[in-house]
Amino acid sequence: MRRPLAISSLFSALALALALPACGGTSGGFRGDGTGVPVAASQVQVVHSKDDLSEPYKELGVARAKAPSADEAVDLAKEHCGRGGGGDLLIMNTEPFQSGSVWRVDATCAKSDKPVAASGKSGGKSGGKPIN
Repeated sequence: MRRPLAISSLFSALALALALPACGGTSGGFRGDGTGVPVAASQVQVVHSKDDLSEPYKELGVARAKAPSADEAVDLAKEHCGRGGGGDLLIMNTEPFQSGSVWRVDATCAKSDKPVAASGKSGGKSGGKPIN
């Protein structure tokens, strides 16, 4: 009788160990009407603001993420935008910001109508960490 109890205890401990890093680790998602065609996160271009875009685009929704660092949060938001929304543009609604021990990203996910070229309006922007 002890053997089934030991195995179930082992599985319970393993499940708990796997769940704990997720509590304070990374999370987020996409909310909106995506294209249904996934885009690799490496193909998602990060834009500081809507004013920086010179070509037309269609807003698909909002991508949000939280992670231990600003760069990780941006990368996760790119993943949610591309995979969940099918977007190729991640337009920052705010700069990544720290909340407690995690960094958060709130951005608009969009699909470019044409290849997107930045207008260069944010080149001299100061303050905060640069966005990849």
